[in-house]
Amino acid sequence: MFKRILAMALTIGLGAWVVSSCSSSKPTPKVPTGTVAAFIGDVPFCGVLSYRSTIYGLTLTPVGGGSPVSLFVVSPSSAPFVKVNFGDLRDFSTPLVLGRVPAGTYDKATITLSGSEIVIFDPSMSPPVKIASPANSNTPPTFAIQPALTVTAGKVSGLNIDFNMRQSITLDQQGSVTGGATPVMSFTPVSAAPINGFGEMDDVKGFVTSVTPTSSGTGFIGGFGFQMLSGTAPLFSVDLTSSTQICGPATASNQPCTPIALNQLLTGSFVEMDGYTDSSGNLVANTLEIEDHEIREQNQLALIGKVISVTRDLSGNVTQFSFYVSEEEPDDESLIALDSTVVVNLSSSTIYQSASPAANFANFPLDDTALAPGQELVVHGVITPPGATSSTTVPLPPTVAADKVYVKLQSHQGNFSSLVSAQSDDKTGAFWMASCDTLFQGAPILVLTDGQTAFVSVSGLSGLTPQPALLVKGLVFFEMNGGTVNGVTVPPGTLVLVAKQVHQL
Repeated sequence: MFKRILAMALTIGLGAWVVSSCSSSKPTPKVPTGTVAAFIGDVPFCGVLSYRSTIYGLTLTPVGGGSPVSLFVVSPSSAPFVKVNFGDLRDFSTPLVLGRVPAGTYDKATITLSGSEIVIFDPSMSPPVKIASPANSNTPPTFAIQPALTVTAGKVSGLNIDFNMRQSITLDQQGSVTGGATPVMSFTPVSAAPINGFGEMDDVKGFVTSVTPTSSGTGFIGGFGFQMLSGTAPLFSVDLTSSTQICGPATASNQPCTPIALNQLLTGSFVEMDGYTDSSGNLVANTLEIEDHEIREQNQLALIGKVISVTRDLSGNVTQFSFYVSEEEPDDESLIALDSTVVVNLSSSTIYQSASPAANFANFPLDDTALAPGQELVVHGVITPPGATSSTTVPLPPTVAADKVYVKLQSHQGNFSSLVSAQSDDKTGAFWMASCDTLFQGAPILVLTDGQTAFVSVSGLSGLTPQPALLVKGLVFFEMNGGTVNGVTVPPGTLVLVAKQVHQL
């Protein structure tokens, strides 16, 4: 799993540790401290659009017992909670918190969750979204850290938290989601490697809060403040090097990267970032895709979610689509509530782009013919909130006039159906996958791979079998006219997944 590590240590009392003494006249001795970077991801479960929880606290317990150390603290100057949508984290992870704690070894972690929601796609309903609210225990669950986490004074240690959605959700005898859940999580230490530190990360998304376009004297040319998780996560600091590529907002569809200088980066811009976290805890950007400038006061937001259904004209062009909203940046639920559906209207001026151009090795263009149910998109535009018609009091659904539509890097679960092609490197080729996501309406997916595709827990194309299931990360396109990629014929009317990673579960 690619790791996303938070790179800015919070200074508002995180992990504060005071040792008492027997005499008030003696100074309190200082305890050597290290830094723990905690980041969170998800083991997937098919058929669930979202599993949303609010995290109110995270503590670590030393080996042998003792007082727990808090990594996440409610403070007037920081967010008192963090909203996490585990449904968005399939084979991704996102920063949770980074804080200083006493040097030592920790073998238990306690996490406080509240306000959980399970969102299921149900085509029998209108809108086709069913929300269940499982009860959270009054006693926060405690999990073992395996192996134990060692924190060294003056160093940064990584802690990976994987939420196992498949084991957490309660099912009935038919295998359907009941709405009940008991969190199952694993906590695993992560070591920094000489290259790429705690691990590469892709599709880190959020908006810019501030820009520092000058050198910090540490080898970086500047940086910016970065807000994620719908504005509830702690503020991050992103560092840039002379090799960081900053792609400015697209002014035309499928436009190659238009480099801009850091001092041209506007606050309020929505950004998708690839990069890594070094062993010192610096979050370093390799590429920045600056998508749009969001203006909350003018109802201009970035909406992240999935296409539910599309409306096409006689030529096959999509004129509008129904869109499930799982996240919005910045957060403004007074306009559109999370886990709701909106109608996205397209026009001749709408710009189409890939959020991860480097992952599109097939060079598929995105346009109004390439949209289909099941795709994950980022939609930028002006929102018209729900209203009522003159003849009825029934509210109309909210609408979005899309000025930009980005296909985002996404993960889809399914099973290998048949091999189409495999070249001598056992990586370049194609195979058919049957997705378990009901949004695809049973349509088979053609997965295209190349020499840069990462294969996880499987040797390559020749090792694929119908069982176990696969999780494929990449970009999804609907190919109305078909074509040929690396010698593979893409039939007209095919859903194509250009794969960055194939993970055997």
